[in-house]
Amino acid sequence: MSGGPNDDRSTTMSGTGTGTGTRIRELVVTPIAFGDPPLLLNADGVHEPLALRCVLQLVLEDGTVGLGESPGGSARLERLQSAAKAVVGMDVFDTTAVAAAIDAVLAPTVPRSHDRGWATSAVEVACLDAQGKLLGRPVSDLLGGRVRDAVPFAAYLFYKWAEHPALDGREAIGDEWGEALDPAGVVEQARLMRQRYGFTSFKLKGGVFPPDEEIAAMRALAEAFPGHPLRLDPNTAWNPCTPTRTWASASPR
Repeated sequence: MSGGPNDDRSTTMSGTGTGTGTRIRELVVTPIAFGDPPLLLNADGVHEPLALRCVLQLVLEDGTVGLGESPGGSARLERLQSAAKAVVGMDVFDTTAVAAAIDAVLAPTVPRSHDRGWATSAVEVACLDAQGKLLGRPVSDLLGGRVRDAVPFAAYLFYKWAEHPALDGREAIGDEWGEALDPAGVVEQARLMRQRYGFTSFKLKGGVFPPDEEIAAMRALAEAFPGHPLRLDPNTAWNPCTPTRTWASASPR
């Protein structure tokens, strides 16, 4: 991994850069909004018509740019902007120190470590991306090597309304996918996903209805698509005991 004595990209065995080329010059945080189907339901409610994200560009002294991404919104944007000031001049290979610096600057105003973690993890991904570019290696190599060469996509199924209700003078917003609030609606959504895009595995975003109702939807999917991989994501809405109970009821009869 080491470069020549005059190579700013050289690293020591500890992974810490030896030259200025591995130092962080700036972290550019760009908030974006893009159209998102507004009818999708999850444990927190319903998706808004626009999805908010923050794009991170971690620029090193040698011009290398590492990319990262985070959920958006004013609170997370402010935290990332604070993080951007904290990491300037740090070595991109010293991700432990980078995370500690971000955590320290956010802790006085963001008491929950989980909330601070949204910022530290987004910056860490940008660091890893920059490291991979410096070394000419995929990020998977930095994390111990790839497990597989390809991962098939799964259709992402959601419970959804037929239309977003009219609100604050705005007309109701509908879409061509229609309603999916019961097992039959979920199965029809999966059929459309397979027909249009060729998906052969399915994941249902749960945490919307009582567990037994969502297990019923999974049973309906298993009957409609025998042998296809199925997953249910409760969206952190279930307590630790619920999966144990529902696992037995979800087993094939």
